Amino acid sequence: MELEFQYITQKEELQKHLKELENAPFLFLDIETTTLSSDFRKNKVRLVQFGDEKTTLVVDLFECPDCVELLKPFLSSKAWVGHNLRFDIKHLYYFYGIEPTTVFDTYIAAILLGEERKSLQAVVGKFLGEFLDKAEQSSNWGATILTKRQLEYAAKDVDILRRLLPILLKELNQKTPKEENKNTHLREELLEQLKKTQVAQTFNLENPTAIIEMALVKEVAKLEAHGMAVNAKELDEMIKKLGKELTRAQIDFMTKYGKVDIFSPKQVGEFLKKRFGLKLPKTGKNNTATDEKTLSEYIENPAVAEILRIRKLKKVLDKIRELKQYVRSPLKPEEGDETIGRVYPFFKQIGTKTGRMSASEPNVQNIPRNLRKIFVAPSGKSLVIADFSQIELRIAAEYVGEEKMIEAFQKGEDMHVLTASLVLGKPKDQITKEERQLAKAMNYGLIYGISPKGLMEYAKFGYGVDIGLDEARRLIASFFKAFPKFYEWHKTIKKELREKGVIEGFTMGGRPYKAQTFQDAANYPIQGTGADILKLAVNIFGYQTKIQNLDAKIVNLVHDEIVCEAPQEKAQEIAELLKESMELAGSLVLRKVPVEVDVKVSQNWEK
Repeated sequence: MELEFQYITQKEELQKHLKELENAPFLFLDIETTTLSSDFRKNKVRLVQFGDEKTTLVVDLFECPDCVELLKPFLSSKAWVGHNLRFDIKHLYYFYGIEPTTVFDTYIAAILLGEERKSLQAVVGKFLGEFLDKAEQSSNWGATILTKRQLEYAAKDVDILRRLLPILLKELNQKTPKEENKNTHLREELLEQLKKTQVAQTFNLENPTAIIEMALVKEVAKLEAHGMAVNAKELDEMIKKLGKELTRAQIDFMTKYGKVDIFSPKQVGEFLKKRFGLKLPKTGKNNTATDEKTLSEYIENPAVAEILRIRKLKKVLDKIRELKQYVRSPLKPEEGDETIGRVYPFFKQIGTKTGRMSASEPNVQNIPRNLRKIFVAPSGKSLVIADFSQIELRIAAEYVGEEKMIEAFQKGEDMHVLTASLVLGKPKDQITKEERQLAKAMNYGLIYGISPKGLMEYAKFGYGVDIGLDEARRLIASFFKAFPKFYEWHKTIKKELREKGVIEGFTMGGRPYKAQTFQDAANYPIQGTGADILKLAVNIFGYQTKIQNLDAKIVNLVHDEIVCEAPQEKAQEIAELLKESMELAGSLVLRKVPVEVDVKVSQNWEK
């Protein structure tokens, strides 16, 4: 059967056909762009194809640029169904200010249903049992005249989406956690609130994780479209300065110790063994270990200290050069002056098994704290930086039901001082700064069941506290005596893994997980709940800024942190709204432990 669609090249024609779609509760939508440049701002939207259950329109923006005047109010008033809508929304939002009210994304649905292959072609093959020919995807969409095959290809995606929606929707709703499910910590109050959201009401979506993720799609698309401002001039200066410092350090080292390639593990290993007689362990491949952790044991040796310093310099320089590679000059005057550039990272919405997001090109989630100052607010703007305080510890306390921790959080006590006091047997007012640091290592390490050796290394490399192996063993025994619910939880995990080989459960936001190792079984529900809370907070904040008509643009998300760009005169108001949104998200997921958010207004990303 031949596919029916209307190819629109005139504004009057579009106006007539839009009336046929006025009552559609949502639209099936896709776009075609002229190029797939690594800088999306250089792409041009050629076609916007959309429709309801019966009608399909293919609008050619090259033939009818004025059609945007009609498309903007119409498309912005509708929910959209699409595949990998982050791409479509990013382009339509950046170029025309068009965004949907909410979405159902078949790409996100495929991930949530556990599909490894998530392309539209793969999803169609799995759920419709058909082969979808994508050959025209790489054709010339900037051609003066588009071929019939190209237009049919564009219209076909709309038809495919029509048929995919009910199947994927049904599958997701069937995976909604029920009260009788084991390891379900989902609050009924949260589920009721989620069911009231626009995405749930529009698509009759019941799965809590799907509701949160679908609502997040347009926020992630806008995050990518906004990019994050960088002081390009300072970045260049840092590269020059660090480059010179690194060269000088290498020359000084070779002058003192001879020709040794500090970045060659083999040469460094041979040098340290022959020159200083260091007894370095072997790696799994029988090479000499010269990694940071190994060499840190010999930090008193001046040559070792210098090798580690030079390697650290190189690591920082490599990170800055990577950033430089992705800095784009402003295409619009309002994006900043000549010293300001922007990076436009890609964000993978479900980047890990726990539901956390990941970023690339560049990875703005792993910027060392001493480099964050190069991310700035452009002229007339401020950055609002908010992060959840001790969120994973708070989640863990409630998840396992550890009353001492829960009570401490309710009273607003310093959790690390309390842990140090209980474990070391000292009054709270006598706990030193170093002992508090040690307690931090215990709190963030032992809730996940790290070993005595693991605690020893974590305390040293994470918090600068030296403890011996025997002391680590004593501290662990004392920690679990002070907080027995964690010990019982770990024991239950180990028993279940021995008996079944796998643990299946849900985060406190209703996200399913499957773990086959102790480390994963202890980590997934806690880190996954943190991801649920952050994503819920972004959705609440996005909704609130829209209805209050506030010009607040989220420019980065880092696991427990939200960075937002705002007009200077509105920054404090937006900071308060962001804090409220994050705390509300936390209160919907956690019922006993209060969530605290630290927020700051600054001209750069530095806390």
